[in-house]
Amino acid sequence: MPVIRAIAVCLLPLLALALPGGSARAAASGWDRQAHGAARLISAVEATGTGTRIDVGLQLRLSPGWHTYWRTPGDAGVAPTIDWKGSENLAGATIAWPAPQRLPPLGGLETVGYVDGVVLPIAVTLAHPGAPLHLHAEVDYASCKEVCIPYHASLDLNLPPGLAQPGPEATLIAAAWARVPGDFAAAELALRGAVLAPAKDGAVLSVRLGSTGAPMRSPDLFVEGAPDLSPGRPETVLAEGGRAATLRVPIRGTTAAALAGKPLHLTVVDGARSAEAEAVPVAGTLPPLPGGTVRVPMIGIALLGGLILNLMPCVLPVLSLKLLALASYGGAARRTARLGLLASAAGVLASFSVIALMLIALKAAGAAIGWGIQFQYPWFLAAMALATTLFAANLWNWLPVALPSGLAGALGAVRGGGWFAEAFLLGAFATVLAASCSAPFVGTALGFALARGPGDIALIFGALGLGMAAPFLAVATVPGLVAWLPRPGPWMAWLRRVLGIALLGTAGWLLFVLAREAGADVALLAGALLAVLLAMLAWRHTRPARRRVATLAAVGAAVIAVLVPSLRGGAVPIAPPAQDGAVWQPFEEAALPRLVARGNIVFVDVTAAWCLTCKVNELTVLDRAPVADRLRAPGTVAMRADWTRPDPVIAAYLQRFGRYGVPLDVVYGPGAPDGIALPELLTPDVVMDAFRRAGTTTAKEASQ
Repeated sequence: MPVIRAIAVCLLPLLALALPGGSARAAASGWDRQAHGAARLISAVEATGTGTRIDVGLQLRLSPGWHTYWRTPGDAGVAPTIDWKGSENLAGATIAWPAPQRLPPLGGLETVGYVDGVVLPIAVTLAHPGAPLHLHAEVDYASCKEVCIPYHASLDLNLPPGLAQPGPEATLIAAAWARVPGDFAAAELALRGAVLAPAKDGAVLSVRLGSTGAPMRSPDLFVEGAPDLSPGRPETVLAEGGRAATLRVPIRGTTAAALAGKPLHLTVVDGARSAEAEAVPVAGTLPPLPGGTVRVPMIGIALLGGLILNLMPCVLPVLSLKLLALASYGGAARRTARLGLLASAAGVLASFSVIALMLIALKAAGAAIGWGIQFQYPWFLAAMALATTLFAANLWNWLPVALPSGLAGALGAVRGGGWFAEAFLLGAFATVLAASCSAPFVGTALGFALARGPGDIALIFGALGLGMAAPFLAVATVPGLVAWLPRPGPWMAWLRRVLGIALLGTAGWLLFVLAREAGADVALLAGALLAVLLAMLAWRHTRPARRRVATLAAVGAAVIAVLVPSLRGGAVPIAPPAQDGAVWQPFEEAALPRLVARGNIVFVDVTAAWCLTCKVNELTVLDRAPVADRLRAPGTVAMRADWTRPDPVIAAYLQRFGRYGVPLDVVYGPGAPDGIALPELLTPDVVMDAFRRAGTTTAKEASQ
């Protein structure tokens, strides 16, 4: 007997450990087993310790190939639920959901969940820290394959008081927490924008992602946040070697207008990494996909944008010159007319090619690029003012212009060959001026091109050039249309004089921008030298018998004198933009969330002194009622970002909205914390509608 008693004393602790209530089993409940699933509660610790929180988990095991569902199952299915009624010392329990996977579609239904099982980590809050914890869980879940079978499990987990040492299931719970999506920065991902656009049977959400770490492989996107939301499988296109991605999610059963300005919860899963965040998508047109499948429609958009550029304010100074060029062919031979029009088209295409090459080189060098950035440099403004002045002198016949001999020879020995030189320069000049404007469709095409490689930049800029040259090419194709134009006559000489004066006005505008960038002294000096240059050209024209070598040398010296002081202007700080009373504040992107959180409406106007479209928006919309009154109203903050000179902060802000040029106007508010980007050409209705969507409005205001 003593021997048996001794053996029993030694075995009792081992038996205690083996029993369900022993300390080795305290970290898990028993399994509730079903035909195709099993469930249990597990704990990361074996006792409650002294803290207020304990990590537990619901572990589901399913038959091989079977699945259960995520918190948002999709078009079918039901997520696991837990009823904690009957628990003791429980103040609260919050389920965290590991990153899910998209399940194979079944009958056209898209569902999301976990295959073979999952551990759902749960943060449990104790009502009385240090006291025992009894968890009673009534669990409902489904195990599915071709069919879904609902299961119910009643589970109990007891944790005694004492030291909260890790239990055997601690690693399972830690692994489950590691799979829960965190923020984008921790996952080395970046959310670059979200846009909602209407679709035939609902809406399309386009989300742009970037990777700051390893390239993305196969990112997936899960959308939540609106009642009865039915998102589909995204169309995913990778670019930049996986460093960028665009995902387009079709959403059925709703409209883009109904979702615009409302927060959506976005979860991105890319292999082992995942992230989630709230986002408020802006309403607009879909940004271009970075894949080759969109090149054809993007070329069409670029062609249309180039055509519209002919009507933009930046091109208006030379639009009349285009009409003059066409009128000069009235009654001319068909061949002469066709070649002259083709020369104008060649000037447009040549200028677009030069701009494209410049942007390709700048991008390869790592510089910030955008549409019209050449106007940010004083030397370019001085050169453009010089070219505009010389063009005016040419219209007054003070400075005859001839094409290079090789190009002139290619055009052939045609009477009136001087027309070709003027036509070529006219096309080139109009294109350079157009670069200070952004037109409808141009921004979309530029956003696609400048985010891509050299081939796409060249392709899209070629299409823009063809679109802008389309009027010349159309008349060249049907030269009989020239017969409908007025015949050349003495009236054209007077028209040339008037248009020359208009071009001098353009030169004055360029000098005004130069004053903003390099200082008033430099601009005044450049203007004085241009006036001297014009006087010398006039003197040379009225005295043809004088020796021209000395005159031309003087002209060259004047040209150099114009450019040199402008180059020095690059170091002169830009003058601050003129403020209209207390309406406009300097742009401060970091202040936007704080202002919106206080209930303010914030209007951001990104502009530049050289952007004529911006000036048209100001004169016709921003400085007039009702928009001007709203900008001055309490609770509205107006910010202005001046991109007259290079500014990497403003360039990055533009690119966040898929823009590479100005103007850009964005409205922020409690209803649109991520901002509503407005079109390039503003109207009062568009701006006031954005104000209403961004802020909280009364029923009376909403009905107006």
